[in-house]
Amino acid sequence: MNTLNTIKSYLKTMHKNFLSFFSIFSTQTVTQIFFPPAMILTWGVEKFGIWILIVSILPMLTILNINFALASRSEMSINLEKKNFKEINVIFQNTFFLVFFNSIFFLLLWIVIFLIDQFSLKAFEVIKYNDIKLIFLLIVFSAHCTILDQLFYCGITYNGDASKYNYNNLLFDTLIKVLIPVAGLLTDNLINAVVIFSILQVFKTISLYIIFKIQNKNNLKLKLDLFDISSSFKIFKLSLSYQLENFSHILRNNGLIILIGIFFSPVIVGLISTAKTLFYFLPIRFLDTINSTLHLEFSKVYGRNDMTTLKKIYKLHIYIYIFVLFIFFISSLFFGKLVYDFWTNYKYDLSYSLLILIIVDSIMFNFYNSAEIFIKSINKFLYSSILKSFLALVTILLSYILFSLEYSFLSFFFISIISSFFILFLILLITFKIFNTH
Repeated sequence: MNTLNTIKSYLKTMHKNFLSFFSIFSTQTVTQIFFPPAMILTWGVEKFGIWILIVSILPMLTILNINFALASRSEMSINLEKKNFKEINVIFQNTFFLVFFNSIFFLLLWIVIFLIDQFSLKAFEVIKYNDIKLIFLLIVFSAHCTILDQLFYCGITYNGDASKYNYNNLLFDTLIKVLIPVAGLLTDNLINAVVIFSILQVFKTISLYIIFKIQNKNNLKLKLDLFDISSSFKIFKLSLSYQLENFSHILRNNGLIILIGIFFSPVIVGLISTAKTLFYFLPIRFLDTINSTLHLEFSKVYGRNDMTTLKKIYKLHIYIYIFVLFIFFISSLFFGKLVYDFWTNYKYDLSYSLLILIIVDSIMFNFYNSAEIFIKSINKFLYSSILKSFLALVTILLSYILFSLEYSFLSFFFISIISSFFILFLILLITFKIFNTH
C-alpha cells in the first residue's frame, strides 16, 4: 500500500511539473510568434535589431554570476528523499551566504561597467551616448535581480514541485512580450522599453520572495549558526558545473548576437535572432518541458537508489528525443522557410544555407542536452561542462577572427556543429560509466 501511494505521489508531482513546464512552452511559443512581428511593426526593423542586442547583453553581464541554486536544489531534493532535514537546512543557509557574497561582487562589477567610457558596437551607432549609458545601467540592475531569484528558486522547488516558480516566471515573461511592443506605439525611444523591462524584473523578484515566504513558514529560516566553510565550499564546487554550463550557453547564443552586432548591421542581427528563435530555441523549449520534468524526478529517484527504474526512464527518454528530432528535421526542411517568411512578413532574406545550418545545430544541441540530463540531475557533469565551455570559447574566438577577415557569419554554425559531436561523445561516455557502476 505504501509503495502504491509513493507511485501515485510520484506521478502526481511529475504531471504537475510537466503541465507547468508545458504551459511555459505553449505561452512562450504563442507570444514569441507574435513578438518579433509586433516589434517590427511598432519599433521598426532597425530598432528591433538593437533591442535584441540590448537583451543579449543582460546574460553577458551575468556570465560571472555563479548560479548556486541549481546544484543546491538537486542536493536538497536528494536529501529530502533520504529525510535528512538538517542537511537540507545546512545546504540552503550556505547557499544564502554564497548568493549574498556573489551579489556584492556583482554590485562592484556593476559600478565598473557603468564607469566604462566607450561602447564600440556598430549596431549602437544610431543611439546617443548618454542613452547607451542609461540603458546599460538599467540592464545591469535587472541582471542583479536575477541573482536574487536563484535563492528563491532553490527554496521553492527543492521539494520537487516547480509549478509555482514556473507560473510566476510565465506571468512576467508574458507581460514583457506584450508591453514592450505596445510601448512602441506610444514612444520611439528604446529607453522606455528598457525601463518597462527593468520594472517587471523587480516585481518578478518580489513575487518570488512572497511565494518563498508563504511556502516555507516553518522551515528554511535564516540561521547564522548553520554557516559552514566546508559546506559552502562543497556547494561552490558543485555549482562550477552549472556555471560552466551557463558560460558556454551564453557564449554560443548571446555571444553570437553581440559578435554579429560588432561586425554586421542591426538587420543581420534581427535575421539571426528570428531564425534561431524559430528553428533553434523553439525546439529546445519544447523538449525542455520533458528535460526539466525529468531533471527534478531523476534527483528524487536517485535519492531512493532506484537505478533500475532510472535506467528504463532514461532509455525511453532518449528514444522519444530521437523520434521528435527526426520529425523536426523533416518538417523544418520542407516547410521551414515558408513558415519563417510568413512569420516575419518577408522582412528578412533567410537563405537555405543558414536554415539548414541552424536546424542541424539545434538537433545536435538538443541531442546532447537530453543525453546529459541524468548526470546533471545528480551533479556529475563537471567534465562535460568544462568541454562545452572550452569549445564555446574556441567557437567565439575563431568566429571573431573569421568575421574580422570578412568571412560569412555562416562560419560560426559550422564550428558549433563540429564541437557538438565532441560534446555528445563525452556525455555518453560519462553516463554509461555511471550506469555500469550501479
